[in-house]
Amino acid sequence: MRPVTTIVKAEGPSGRAKIHSDDPKHALGLAQYLRTIGYNAWIEDTNGNAIDEKALKMAISSRHEDAPSSKRRHGAIRRRL
Repeated sequence: MRPVTTIVKAEGPSGRAKIHSDDPKHALGLAQYLRTIGYNAWIEDTNGNAIDEKALKMAISSRHEDAPSSKRRHGAIRRRL
């Protein structure tokens, strides 16, 4: 999957914000955070088209389900005396 640059835009109490991100999960979290502090926030692609946040969430969760799980074994640490 090719990285997608997203732009989080917001308008709120202290003005406008425009934040670029190559991580869709970060962009979603940022938009949600901005809303909690009183901003009207949305996510766009680099062409200015609005990105459907529900579809973005589904794409992120399916990407994580497809990724191989890293199962590590944590053995006891042995010390030599």
